[in-house]
Amino acid sequence: TDKYADFIDANRKEDPVERLKTLKRLIHDLPEHHYETLKFLSAHLKTVAENSEKNKMEPRNLAIVFGPTLVRTSDDNMTHM
Repeated sequence: TDKYADFIDANRKEDPVERLKTLKRLIHDLPEHHYETLKFLSAHLKTVAENSEKNKMEPRNLAIVFGPTLVRTSDDNMTHM
């Protein structure tokens, strides 16, 4: 099933503790291959961010570059973004 809306709703929770708890549950409920891919990508982006003094890719810049690709629905059209 499409979990996109669940992640968006979870991220909109005002209580940071509840938001984190819900996001963790959603991540751990992902199919194993999606979970492993997300884990690998997150570790890589963390390494890139840790070297931001050299590469200028702090978390905000990484979000700008990767956000539109990683966080969109399957029916999104790049021409509408």
